[in-house]
Amino acid sequence: MKKLIALFLLLFTLSFVQFHEVSAAFRLYETTKETTFVEGVRHTKIVGSIDMDGLVTNQVINYIGANVKSFSDLNVIVSDNFQDHSWRMSGLPVIIDRVHARYDHFRVIGGVNGDFYDINDTGQPLSLHVRDFEVIQRGYGGNRNAVGFKDNGDVVHGIPTFDGYELLVYNDEGQLKKRIPVNRINQVPQSENEIAVFFNNSLVALPELYNKVVLDGIETKINKNLSGYFGKGTLVETTTDVVEIGSTQFVIVGNNFNNDQLISENDYAVVQLGLGGAWDDVRYAVGSDAQPLVIDGKANLTLNAGASWDFPAPRTAIGIKTDGTIFFVVVDGRNKPDGMDGVKLRELGEIMAHFGADRAYNLDGGGSSTMALKDIESGEYVILNTPSDLRVRSVANGVFFVKGELAEIPAPIPAWPDTRDQLLSPSNPFVDSQGVLHFGSVEGSISYSVVINGKETVVADNQLSLQLPIGSHEISVRAKGGALYKSSEYTQEIVYNVYPQDIYKFLELLKGFAAQNVTP
Repeated sequence: MKKLIALFLLLFTLSFVQFHEVSAAFRLYETTKETTFVEGVRHTKIVGSIDMDGLVTNQVINYIGANVKSFSDLNVIVSDNFQDHSWRMSGLPVIIDRVHARYDHFRVIGGVNGDFYDINDTGQPLSLHVRDFEVIQRGYGGNRNAVGFKDNGDVVHGIPTFDGYELLVYNDEGQLKKRIPVNRINQVPQSENEIAVFFNNSLVALPELYNKVVLDGIETKINKNLSGYFGKGTLVETTTDVVEIGSTQFVIVGNNFNNDQLISENDYAVVQLGLGGAWDDVRYAVGSDAQPLVIDGKANLTLNAGASWDFPAPRTAIGIKTDGTIFFVVVDGRNKPDGMDGVKLRELGEIMAHFGADRAYNLDGGGSSTMALKDIESGEYVILNTPSDLRVRSVANGVFFVKGELAEIPAPIPAWPDTRDQLLSPSNPFVDSQGVLHFGSVEGSISYSVVINGKETVVADNQLSLQLPIGSHEISVRAKGGALYKSSEYTQEIVYNVYPQDIYKFLELLKGFAAQNVTP
């Protein structure tokens, strides 16, 4: 009898235990639960139901997450498939392909759709969009919230702080040469000390006499209501003549700007709205709803706004745990026959708290909700959820777990004009019979840049084991000086030929034959 009473008390007590600070009015019931791991990223799929204030609905929930603070080669990035000089909507698999095209050092493991966006027109995101420190979009239509990701794994959320437009000039190594405030966009400078930037949508004529630095745009962006501009480009010319702005160009205008050759032919320049405050070292950012789903580990039950907040729908969200784990959740919806009822935003908050979120934020949902994960065996990307459009919708951007180290930020040049001494070029580059590139070390260098057929590899020592395909390869080397020295010039290119094995053996026989028949 005592055992039965003890068992009853235990069950009675457990029935009131709530983990992860979920609401007493919320329950998640799991019919099936499957968990797998892909390169450090956990995927969990739950098929079941939720009970919110006595209302039971059927749900299919997918979760992917990883602790990015524990592994330097596991990171979160934001990406897109925008055109060089306009916007574009693309499905998540296409955006994943673009990640690989942009970044040789990253391989996507999985991700979800990102920001709300202009679905009926340009495809541009409605909020902040930062890609590798470049502020591509500030957002439009009022102050909008965003989620920002820093190199140390920290995540910030809220309305971004902007410090005004800035011009950043980088050399061919990506070293910041100088940062200069931009005083005006598409307006004539009002003093000799101001600089202005004109984009090709300007209705104001470029002023006479001022220096005009014409840049050919690598990428330019103008947002829908003309409240945000971004330009990245290389030097075309510096002139005092009146010029027309080409369709992919932008022009820096200043009284004596670039008389000191700040922007040279090997440099590139960025014009953007600079981030400040807690956002100044954000490397990637994506827009979100304003009200958090989870605050301090508890679902936000005061939430009363957001995208169709009080109607069940497919949803996408991002959560952050206290241990540094970042995770994404997609809840399917608009498909009752298959047990996918969808959730309201408060219900989504409860689900995020159930998974252990300390903080969580709502991303774009509805037909946009998409989650992709790399298949271990095939290497292809599988859509884990069931999009309510019954197809993968084209979206503005996505947030992804990637495998690979973040690219190191080169030390900036201490001051401009640059008065540092220049390093000597590495001496005697050659490839030995084992396919190892050697060259003379350079005193003062911090590393070496090896360029093979136009592609750079940075090495710490004065040798590199080459694993190159059959063919002819052009190789040059420079010593990198960091903040203390100017990097050296590249060495003259050497040509290294890789032959098929049978031809290589034949050449070795010829060399041996020639050596034996040399007349003393």
